[in-house]
Amino acid sequence: MKIFTFLSLVVSILNAQQSEITILHWNDLHSQNLPFQIKSKNRTTNTDTTFFVGGSATLASYIKKYKSESPNVLVLNAGDDFQGSPISTITKGRSQIELMNLLSPDAMQLGNHEFDYGSENVTKSITASKFTVLAANLFDAKSKKNFADRYTIKTINNVKIGVIGLITEELHALSLPENVKDLEVKKISETVNAIIPELKKQKVDLIVALTHVGVEGDSMLALASPDIDIIVGGHSHTPLFKPKRVNGFLITQAGSRGRWLGKIDITVDVQRDTVVKSYSELIECRSADITPDPIVAAKAEEFESLAAKELDEQIGELRSDWVRNSKGESNLGNWICDAMREYAKTDIAIQNSGGIRKELLAGPIKVRDLWEISPFGNTLVTFSVNGATLRTMMQNQLSMSDDFCQVSGLTIVYKNNNGALLLHNLKVHNQLVIDTKQYSIVTNNYVAAQSKKYFNIEIPASDITPLNIIDRDILLEAVKKQKVINSVIEGRIKETEE
Repeated sequence: MKIFTFLSLVVSILNAQQSEITILHWNDLHSQNLPFQIKSKNRTTNTDTTFFVGGSATLASYIKKYKSESPNVLVLNAGDDFQGSPISTITKGRSQIELMNLLSPDAMQLGNHEFDYGSENVTKSITASKFTVLAANLFDAKSKKNFADRYTIKTINNVKIGVIGLITEELHALSLPENVKDLEVKKISETVNAIIPELKKQKVDLIVALTHVGVEGDSMLALASPDIDIIVGGHSHTPLFKPKRVNGFLITQAGSRGRWLGKIDITVDVQRDTVVKSYSELIECRSADITPDPIVAAKAEEFESLAAKELDEQIGELRSDWVRNSKGESNLGNWICDAMREYAKTDIAIQNSGGIRKELLAGPIKVRDLWEISPFGNTLVTFSVNGATLRTMMQNQLSMSDDFCQVSGLTIVYKNNNGALLLHNLKVHNQLVIDTKQYSIVTNNYVAAQSKKYFNIEIPASDITPLNIIDRDILLEAVKKQKVINSVIEGRIKETEE
């Protein structure tokens, strides 16, 4: 009996049907349809080098390259293709849909920024797409239906693959309320665990979660839904050069703006519906290393030509690199807030770091750069609070793990108490804040609408004064006025030395 069992095992191993497939993926392109320049440190020479990466045509050629090397390829987009460039705003995302129709992903998961032009616009985009659009946990309360497809099933090299799409549960906190007012976001793990039996009934061999929830959310999903095999993510803009493994699952994400293309090579035992081995890497999409796809390049240029002359006008010169920082003060954030406060003539200016979408190397400043730094078209608003409320607001800011706000007119000094940042003192124009005194604040309409998230206060609509001007227009005028800009860190947000 033991001999029979051993021989059966050997036969089973020899006859096991193992199939190889490749998953190519990208996320958070943010309408970066043209190549962009980056700076990298050469560790050998300790010098900076610059080169161009990304762009839709470059990305398309890298996808074609790996598809030509293996016919067994699944192509996935993990969302936030919209928003980030003037062309996306001008066309309300139509540019991205037409370009993705040429890149031809097998599935795309909606990101939160797809909703920046409203949910009705997303519905039109889904209708115009030639690829499957997913969002399993997004429910339309108005139509009482799922907003997009919950999953898709693809068979590649005899492997039946179920791809479940999932959007962040924080969609409402990340969007203007009117853009998502009729949408309900369901719990991610509950959604997945409800779909798994359906996929098993259809005898899928491999289950992929295509998510727009961020690496931390992907890790939680891996713990809550053990039947998933692989998680391909987006949202947190994380370049996972080595895949994260949680609960035995591979989690990967390819940064942002098309700088990297993710590539996962997988061997699947179809008889046992098991991933035998997997290998994941990020390929840097350097423009100089490949010939951009001519059809995609022509389409991208067609859209860019809609406003190229105006966008490429040089309006100033930058003497120091503009650098972002979502966890503290940045020189770019300082400059933006100073421009806002100068325009509004308020005591304080506040700008959410998440609304600053691009860094810029020293050199010419073009109109296009300001559109890409501030792409959302938010409008400026003002409101006033007393000093005690201002303290509450800033303490809440110190408790945020990311998207810390940039400020002007304020000096925030904190203590680090075993990792917890506690407000030590607060100054407006170098004067300690007085609890009973009123202070005027300018910010954008998104931050004001999400005041509970950013400041732990509710600002009544009656207390908000709209200035009826787009924040980007203020920045454009500020550059034209200043001509030459050298932004620095000033210690507006700092730890106490006491």
